[in-house]
Amino acid sequence: MTDEKLDKLIEKRKWGGARPGAGRKSKLAEDELMQQLNPMASDFFIKLHEKIKEGEIKALQLFAAYYIGLPTQKIESKIEGNLNQIAIEIIKPNILIQQSETIHIEDKDNM
Repeated sequence: MTDEKLDKLIEKRKWGGARPGAGRKSKLAEDELMQQLNPMASDFFIKLHEKIKEGEIKALQLFAAYYIGLPTQKIESKIEGNLNQIAIEIIKPNILIQQSETIHIEDKDNM
């Protein structure tokens, strides 16, 4: 391919650049949205309080997630390498490892 043809192909394509509606909303837009939602805040908290008293699980989970916080997840990773090649081993979170061990134990019991 000649340089001229290559230049023409590159000129036709315009990669990247700004797009309408892309990016974070302005602080002003966030403030306007908060002002619109503010009158409903008291109704929301009253309804959430009612649902928590009824023992509804989703309401309890929502409250606990924000009031207590979510538990931290421990993720371990191990990277090994040598001069000729790099071997990467990713160790999954403990929950997934325990589940896979349970499956393997059940499979051995069925044999």
